[in-house]
Amino acid sequence: MARFEECRSIPCPPLFEREAYFQWSSVMKYFILAQDIEVWVIIEKGYMEAPKKKKKQMSANDTKAKLNAKAMHTLLYGLNEEVSKQVSTCKSAKDIWEKLEKLNDNKKEEKKNGFPSPILC
Repeated sequence: MARFEECRSIPCPPLFEREAYFQWSSVMKYFILAQDIEVWVIIEKGYMEAPKKKKKQMSANDTKAKLNAKAMHTLLYGLNEEVSKQVSTCKSAKDIWEKLEKLNDNKKEEKKNGFPSPILC
């Protein structure tokens, strides 16, 4: 997945640099909050598709599904190709965010141990 030089539908999110994870995560959090507070809530609390029973529940689930998709899109758009591949199996924005945190922790471990350890969603 190539990062477009010009953004079209939303302002460009900050590009993830593994060496500056904490700075990126802070800036990305506020970028997402500025776009839509409910999107950040989905990242923090997570989203799991609920069984569809009643029309009212369907509507609420559809809204959460859209927020999760928006959050995933924003997060993925801020990642370079290498990191994007590492989170491509994640099913929710929360999973992506948590995996990015783990990747940062692993990078610290790699420096200490000299070898990478795998992370799965």
